[in-house]
Amino acid sequence: MIYTFAQIGAATAMRVEDVSLKNRRLSYNQRHLRTGLPPERQMIIYKYMDAITLNLVLDSFRIAFAHPSDFNDPFDRPRVSRRPYTLEYHSLFTGELMTREAQAAEADEAWNKCAVSSFTRTHDNALMWAHYADKHKGAVIEIDAREAGLTSTELLIPVQFGSVIYMKRQNPEESLARGFDALRSQAVTGGENRFEIRNYEGLQRLFLTKPMPWSYEEEVRAVCSQFLYRWDDQDESFEGQWKRIVKADGNPIYGLRIPSRSITRIFAGLRYENLGMLRERCTREGIRLMLPINEPSNGYEMDFEPDPYSDR
Repeated sequence: MIYTFAQIGAATAMRVEDVSLKNRRLSYNQRHLRTGLPPERQMIIYKYMDAITLNLVLDSFRIAFAHPSDFNDPFDRPRVSRRPYTLEYHSLFTGELMTREAQAAEADEAWNKCAVSSFTRTHDNALMWAHYADKHKGAVIEIDAREAGLTSTELLIPVQFGSVIYMKRQNPEESLARGFDALRSQAVTGGENRFEIRNYEGLQRLFLTKPMPWSYEEEVRAVCSQFLYRWDDQDESFEGQWKRIVKADGNPIYGLRIPSRSITRIFAGLRYENLGMLRERCTREGIRLMLPINEPSNGYEMDFEPDPYSDR
């Protein structure tokens, strides 16, 4: 059979197109596996806060990350056990004897150089409104996690991998020790401080487990490692993405800068006091303001509707 140049060219073009499509599919699958989130998929999360914190967020467009040692529940954080560290050794770098206490202290330093920000999957949880939104005098912000950079694998744990596991009993000590080893391999030894799927199970045991009574929160977390960042004399990271803020009690928090467009809606509490100012801020920033319905149609369930005066 004799083929014309046109037929040969068409067949070659089809093969090139097939290879290109295969490469695009491969690239898509690689990105999906690396980030845990398909490129076109939107991930919406929520954060409850009082009115003062809401104003700070709208002034700076930063989301706060805090050290685990500052959590309000002392059981909701990694607790280093001295028992798993059974062997003592001499450090290759300093020659010092690394006792069990010294190894545990090193693990303490590693996890407390990380910072955590907590979010939730729902905006209408009555307990959360009472506990975290100042008895309905605060608000809930709706965040597009991808737009906010919270799905970035530059984080130690991005939010798409940050679902909290609620447990009746704490992880076994040996399990926690493996988690500390995973963290230490990334942070203390100067390795990568970004998300690595091979270390996910260990990091999950450290940062993503919580006592069962907290399950009503449906919490999702993002974790960053402050080993990644260098700070200037204004307490900002050199690339400007983070700002370190020392609170009145002397403990630092870390503010991640997010684009204004990543806050898609704000839900005002039933007792929110300065609604006029919030309405102006939402109109100026292009954020949809949602107001509570005084008489919900479904009993105790909370309902919201768009504010007719600021609806974009």
